[in-house]
Amino acid sequence: MGTFHPRPLYCEIDPDKYLKVYITHVALYTSQDVVFCKAFPTTLKGPALELFTTLPPYSIDSFDVLSHMFSTHFAGSRPHQTTTISLLGIRQEQGEPLRAFIDRFSKAALRIPHLNQEMILQCMALTLQPDPFANNVYLHPPASMHKLKLRAADYVCMEEMQTLHTKFCNDYVATTANPTPQPPRSDARPREPC
Repeated sequence: MGTFHPRPLYCEIDPDKYLKVYITHVALYTSQDVVFCKAFPTTLKGPALELFTTLPPYSIDSFDVLSHMFSTHFAGSRPHQTTTISLLGIRQEQGEPLRAFIDRFSKAALRIPHLNQEMILQCMALTLQPDPFANNVYLHPPASMHKLKLRAADYVCMEEMQTLHTKFCNDYVATTANPTPQPPRSDARPREPC
């Protein structure tokens, strides 16, 4: 196996996330509590390292105590907890392609812990612009986000084809309305002298 080289912690990242990554990596090599405690300060820098260098010797008797103290001390670095209500603030903008909206909505939904499929689907339905896809979702609610995305794929394709068609038609109309003037053609036949 390789050597564990975690990214040093400076205090700007979520301490709970940092601990999960640390535990996952160290657990590949050992399950001994003493190793978890002794190796942890070697992954720190800046204020996080300062905290541990000022601890009195033998003041930490287990990794549970160490991780709790670390998590509590850097609690202010935890990111703001996104809630289900915040999904309702993610609305499909006027003119925003369905593909872009579904990607943006899905990424936001992934950041919300313990969110069930039914809640995601209800929020999605409420935040769509009124159009044929929204009508389809209202008439036939999908059973899962996967099924919604499969159904949306047809509408995304239709939307993209309509955009392409409109662009093509506009370009065609512009070229036929203002045709490029052609230089006068000279008669290529040789003329006979009079």
